[in-house]
Amino acid sequence: MLNHPSAPVILAALDEARDVWVGGGDRRVFSVGAGASAPVQAFPGECFDLTTDGNRLIGTRVDGALKLTTLFTTDGSGQQWKPMTLPKPVPATHGYGYCEGRPLRQSPDGAFLDTSPFGITVVEKGRGRVYVLRAGAAQPEGALQVEPGHEQDTWRALATPHGVLLLLIINYRQTALLHFALDGTLLGSIPGSDEDDEEEDDELTWGGTGVCVLDAARALLFVQDKVLLVSLPGLQVLETLVEEWPGFVSVTPAGSDRWWVGAEDSDALFLLTAEPGHPLRLHAANRPVSPGTPLMHMGYKTPAIHWTEYTSAPLTVSAPVAETWRAVVRNDGTACEAVRVRVSGALVGARVVDVSVRYRGQPLPMVGENRVNVVGDTAGLEGGATAELEVTFTPRGEGSGPLTLTVEPCSWQFQGKEEPRVLAVTGHPASARFPLTVE
Repeated sequence: MLNHPSAPVILAALDEARDVWVGGGDRRVFSVGAGASAPVQAFPGECFDLTTDGNRLIGTRVDGALKLTTLFTTDGSGQQWKPMTLPKPVPATHGYGYCEGRPLRQSPDGAFLDTSPFGITVVEKGRGRVYVLRAGAAQPEGALQVEPGHEQDTWRALATPHGVLLLLIINYRQTALLHFALDGTLLGSIPGSDEDDEEEDDELTWGGTGVCVLDAARALLFVQDKVLLVSLPGLQVLETLVEEWPGFVSVTPAGSDRWWVGAEDSDALFLLTAEPGHPLRLHAANRPVSPGTPLMHMGYKTPAIHWTEYTSAPLTVSAPVAETWRAVVRNDGTACEAVRVRVSGALVGARVVDVSVRYRGQPLPMVGENRVNVVGDTAGLEGGATAELEVTFTPRGEGSGPLTLTVEPCSWQFQGKEEPRVLAVTGHPASARFPLTVE
């Protein structure tokens, strides 16, 4: 199916990760056995995605056109598959599509699995289909047919007690959170249908980065500069926590009313506390990160930027004196064509503080982006090379809030004959986060 070497990825783990199933990057799946010491055994056929449901594995198979053909279950041996009967999807309308009355255009792109406390979802974005499988069930409880997404869209679907929560991130930016019953009824949405709230809701949901179902009555929506605690089933916003999320996030349970939140391609890890009746709280976890071997991405080695010297301690800037944050990064992967430095935070976007950057001793021109950060790009970094970074903060007002600094390995990519080339992240960035106070 793919024209590049295989890239291993962990798909599922049973028995507290004693039995781990690993994908080969071309739909082949293998078990590495208990403690990686047992003989490796392969699935009897190709598998597109895999997850766990109690003591069983749930997997998807697709055909050559990447359409879902089989949803199956198997025990830990993985040798005997039991296909499930797929229900006929019922129509559901969300109002964020492209077709405007024209026939639905499908572009199959595989069948992806996701889990919540209330079951497993199977998402076929390219065909506009979402299936919900409850824990331990012999077949899906129901399925929805909505307008298919495009290749530049991101979909996340999570089961709820009432149906399914569907996060649409359209053309990388416009965001909608929809809650459907499995008969196609829309139970709630953000943005809402109230025209009076339309402008405010659009602002709230610009730039989605993730979703999480906490319990039967609550869910979290992560957008670029906020976390929204919303009610189920109606999706009323209960609380807003101001926070910067420049990339996609993943959430996993960490105990009673606690969840770990990790940003994609970032070393940062956060502990979120969401106790009923108490405000949301988010704490940075300053865990040590040890750079490993160069990352593998779809079979190819890529640049991998890591911090060798930096601090995440709180920084206070008192007028009229400027303060400088210093760090050193190293590229533990292959060479990158360019480096982009990004400084993000509400204080930066509100011009409470001015930011200037020196990279390898040279001033780096910085420009504003999306009203929440400043970015600058410069020459690349060779594999094994280090670079000094100095970020100076000059106060213009007063305030406090979190600040994120990210160093991204990039390459220049051409969009088309008439379009200018753009920088795209092509490896693992280094990200640091700390509280900033300007007084």
